Amino acid sequence: MKTNVKKISLVLGLCISAVFLWLFLREIEWDKLYSAMQRADYIYVIPAVLITLVTYLIRTARWELLVLPINKVSFPNVLSATTIGLMANHVLPARAGEIIRCVVLSRSEKVRVTGVFATVIMERLMDSMSLIIFATVVIAVITPHGSGSGATEAYAAAGNSIDTHTLLFVQLKKGLGILTGVCIASAILLAFLDIYTQRTLDLVNKLCFFLPHSIKDIILHLLESFVRGLKVLKNFRQLLWLSFLSFSLWISFVLIMILLGYSFGIDIPFAAMCFVCICIALAVAIPQAPGYIGVFHYVVQKSLELFHVAPATAQSYAIVLWSVSIFTSIILGAFFLWREGLSFGQMVKAQEVPGDRNNANAN
Repeated sequence: MKTNVKKISLVLGLCISAVFLWLFLREIEWDKLYSAMQRADYIYVIPAVLITLVTYLIRTARWELLVLPINKVSFPNVLSATTIGLMANHVLPARAGEIIRCVVLSRSEKVRVTGVFATVIMERLMDSMSLIIFATVVIAVITPHGSGSGATEAYAAAGNSIDTHTLLFVQLKKGLGILTGVCIASAILLAFLDIYTQRTLDLVNKLCFFLPHSIKDIILHLLESFVRGLKVLKNFRQLLWLSFLSFSLWISFVLIMILLGYSFGIDIPFAAMCFVCICIALAVAIPQAPGYIGVFHYVVQKSLELFHVAPATAQSYAIVLWSVSIFTSIILGAFFLWREGLSFGQMVKAQEVPGDRNNANAN
């Protein structure tokens, strides 16, 4: 059953990526694309790559803090697991890197995979909540109907039609509304789990009576790990630091996009580039092929075209932005994979490791 679900998910993702890749490729005028790529000033790729490396350090610092209630871990080991996991997300289907990085950290720090995986879920929740806040601010700045005063400076600079923007903003707000609902429901569930820990565990234990003991134990340990992880959120200083790191990630992504924009002469308002970043973040969340191929390119192109960026320029920019993100991840992940003494085959097998295995079994 599990294999069938994975196969269906893989096929669905490949189909979605194929459709978006076709949409992207069918609009390319190859002579104009070639000309845009030739005119680009690639010197800006260097600082963009450097900031990309900084984002890995930010991710590592945040994850290290989230794991702290479970066990004090080494920053280099967390960095290694983070980079390998991100690389796996880009080359393997179904975001397998989220499990793989837990296995890698478990292997080096002797902690249970289920406990570490609970922190990954909390990390995704923090990403979602920070994205909601970030997007709400950006849309309030750039929306043509914001503040009751017509188009804002960023919107006016873009010079787009109100109808086109209104339709897009409505769709974005619907997506953010769904994401907000999921985050609120998750927060309520975590709060309930924290207040009524034993009652919740007993209830889950009873509801899972039909499951094998091994699977039931994994679920219960995952919930217990959530409770321990919530201690980080109760510390105001740590919560403030986690929030700062989360928002720093989004700002770093926008800075990377702005720098690469200079390579192609893309000069749009800061809020507009933030808007493009938000579109990318929402787009890559849907099922798709490894590396976000197709979906990423098409969304970048269309979101830039809203701000009167020429199609050929937007397409070449999308290709370079994707290349910087993917290849930096693969090269860095491959280095740390070598540092850990692991092969690509072992990394692939790691995603099949049951969640309750310890360090010895994860090898």
